[in-house]
Parts: sequence; C-alpha cells; structure tokens
Amino acid sequence: MKLRSSAGTLYKLGLRKGPSEPMKTAYLMLDGVCQFNCSYCTHASTVGRSPFLSRVLWPEVEDPSVFFERLSCSDFERMCVQVVSYKGFETDLLELVEQLRDLRKAISVSVRVTDVEFGEKLFESGVDRIGIAIDVANEELFRKYRGGNLRELKRVIQQLAKNHPGRITTHLIVGLGESDRDLFETLLWLRDICVETALFAFIPLKATPLENHPRPSLERYRKVQLARFLIYRGLENSIEFENDSIRGFRTLPDDFNRAFLTSGCPDCTRPYYNENPSGPLYNVHSEEMLNSMEVIG
Repeated sequence: MKLRSSAGTLYKLGLRKGPSEPMKTAYLMLDGVCQFNCSYCTHASTVGRSPFLSRVLWPEVEDPSVFFERLSCSDFERMCVQVVSYKGFETDLLELVEQLRDLRKAISVSVRVTDVEFGEKLFESGVDRIGIAIDVANEELFRKYRGGNLRELKRVIQQLAKNHPGRITTHLIVGLGESDRDLFETLLWLRDICVETALFAFIPLKATPLENHPRPSLERYRKVQLARFLIYRGLENSIEFENDSIRGFRTLPDDFNRAFLTSGCPDCTRPYYNENPSGPLYNVHSEEMLNSMEVIG
C-alpha cells in the first residue's frame, strides 16, 4: 500500500512546510499503477508514474502512525481518499478505511466502482460517502476519453443511490467536447436520483493525450455552475438555451454567487485542484474568497 496525502493537507497538519489553506477535508490517495487509460489523467496507464493528480502534488506519507495521530487531533471534519485503480486496490482500500474509522471523522472515498457489490462493501466498512466519477457527460466521448460503457456506469450509480440515498457523489468535467445540453440532462438525472455533483473544469496536463486540448472559457464554466446550482434547487426552468448551449438565465436567486463555490461532498474545497493560485479560480474554495473577488468571467 502506497499512501499519499495532498501537500495542502500535510501543510495544515504541520508535516510539511507551506501555506495552509482553509480546509475542513483532509485529502489522501492510495497510489499505484492504474489499470485504466483516461486521456485527461496524469495516472493513465500510458502516461507513467506521477506524484501529481490533476495539478495537485501528493507526497508520500513518510510515517503513517504520525500522520494518523496528527489527523486524529486535527480540526478536519472529513477525510477523502482518492483511489488509483491499481491491481489489488480493493483490499488496500478496505484496510485503510478500517484504520481511518478509528479517527472518528467522516470518510469519503473517490473510487472507480464497477459493480454494486464493491460499493456495498465500502458502506459496510464505515465509509460515509462514495464518489463515483462519470467525468464525461457524453456517451461517445466517454468511450473515447475514459473508456467503458457510460450506461453501465450510470446503472451502478443509480442502484447504489437507490440503496443509499444522499450518499453518492459523482464528478463531471466541463470542457471535454460535451455540450451544455449533455451536462444539463446529466445534472437533472443526478438530481432526481439524489446524487450530488462535483464540477471540475478540464485542465490540460503535460504528458497526457489531451495536453493540447483547450480549457473551457471561464464564462462557459460559470454558466454551467449556475445551471447546476439552479437544477439542485428545482429552478431548471430559469435556464435558457440557444440550440445546445446555455444562453442565459431568466432569474437568479439573491445568493447565486454561491454557485461558484467548490461543489461535491460536504466540506469539500479542493484548493487549486484545477486552477493556478494566480487565477482565474474556476472553483472558489472559501466563503472569504468568494466575498472578496469578482467571479463572473
């Protein structure tokens, strides 16, 4: 088992020198050689080994006993385990969850679940929430960039969501060639089956097949964030389309700017996961930053 932790988590725990961001979630990663080959991922099987996931540095945890002790005494409220799909990760993950359970903090796991049975094992082991990434909201592009069958993945997500209402999260990446309509329809479906959605903006990463693929414009990403925000409030009729693109919004609630905060599991912030600290911030990771900046692109 190779355990890593995000640099930001180690900064906050005092195990590495660096700036400490406001974070209620500690981020861990089980690392290894991934069996899959997602075109946008630094851990794809054809890319090679990397201490990064997206643009976040994940140093290896040097002394797990000290790490768990610091984590236990910290004010983190949730622990999120990112799992690379290497051979045997299932056994390692269940073992790690057993260790984390003793810390008496909520546990989220972001993992490639391909069958309902493994998801059930995770819940039985003490996991609070499971993140099962869709990433690509278009069937053809899903096969091209992620691999596999989107309909089968959605079947697994829907069954686990039915068995465990409100305890499943998924990820959607904006900017892989999907239309706003693709995202809109996927978000409606996820809302209706009580699955929370974490939005990411595509970021081109070196050595990946999509390293030269363009980023989505900030304007488009803000529109998708607002659409997600409205859909989960039952206000999807406020969204106006022109063909398959979001044109605008008939009305917005007074607190619409909250749409630009990082979405996902409770207390998730993912500081600078898909943007540079110098900006622009696609996902705003704190209330303070939201209140002090201009977020409309």
